[in-house]
Amino acid sequence: MLSRWHRVNVTVMYSDGRLRAFGYFKSNGYCEQREIDLQKPDAKGWNTVKRIIEQNMQLAANNAKYYQASRATMMGWGTISNIVPGDKLIVELTLADKFANTFEIYAECPILRIGRYERLTSAFAPGMRRAFWVRAIHPVTINGTPRLNVTLNRTSKNLPAMLLKEKMTDEELTVHCLRRYPGQKSFLATNKPVLRETILDIENELHEHVCVKYSR
Repeated sequence: MLSRWHRVNVTVMYSDGRLRAFGYFKSNGYCEQREIDLQKPDAKGWNTVKRIIEQNMQLAANNAKYYQASRATMMGWGTISNIVPGDKLIVELTLADKFANTFEIYAECPILRIGRYERLTSAFAPGMRRAFWVRAIHPVTINGTPRLNVTLNRTSKNLPAMLLKEKMTDEELTVHCLRRYPGQKSFLATNKPVLRETILDIENELHEHVCVKYSR
């Protein structure tokens, strides 16, 4: 709307609680950046623009609080859709039905967030389905469409514990990861005995030895 009003390309930025707009005006054959005064009362429709911005900022703040709270104990299963060599994996992620039915979520897992021993395996070819710890979720807007920016992690000490909780489906089961050496060994503590077959499933997923200590 600002671009239409001023008949130039306008960029709007929000930081430190302040909204700023910059227009790109042609001058002597060059583009010159100038800040646009957003306080002018004569611009028609400006009150509507400010109201929409305030609503969107409030929605983003509420979403950020929700996702920051919910990611404290969150893991997900994702299918690797692409690999950026030496940089990251692009993963089509399923967090839960309530997310999958609403959003098509694509997440990124930096290569450095995969254990160096596990990187040497063939576990991350496109099309393979792997478990990931959700490191961060941030609501963003791309071309006016709300999206989620999701960063994943395979080295978190929480991942083995959450995998065990998922496979046991016992609400009274408590699992704590005492120590983890990604791609080598994890040490878990539980309040209930765990079947060896379940432990083997986790070992196969994480490509590391899993030691479970049971204490009443």
